[in-house]
Amino acid sequence: MSVSGPNHLAWRQRLAAAFVVIVLGLACLVFWLGIPIGGLWALSKATDSFVTHFVVGLLGVPMAMALFSPVLFWLNFLYLRVSGVLARLEQDELESGWHRRLRGPLEPMLLASFVVALVALFVWFFFLAENPPPQVI
Repeated sequence: MSVSGPNHLAWRQRLAAAFVVIVLGLACLVFWLGIPIGGLWALSKATDSFVTHFVVGLLGVPMAMALFSPVLFWLNFLYLRVSGVLARLEQDELESGWHRRLRGPLEPMLLASFVVALVALFVWFFFLAENPPPQVI
């Protein structure tokens, strides 16, 4: 017996949407944790000057985050398309003539991953870091 029809398509859509949400969640963690840590680590290998490391990190990390943000927007749009939200919204707009603002899981996932990043920073700074600089304490 072959599986076909709308139920099979809905199962595939749900599986694809779940995969995209997982990738989006990982991308949000990369946005808040991976880019800053990776950028600062790469700068520590590239220069020995504290001033150069500080200035380039202060400018480079936000720039890298801004350059990565279209990936997050694309994944959010992909989720909306795969899950069928865009198709339902277009149909509703045709029927009602009213345009709604479209949202996806990106905003709450960015907020949740930001909180995770803050907790990770707190734990690292107060419990795991060795020899903090005297300017901080």
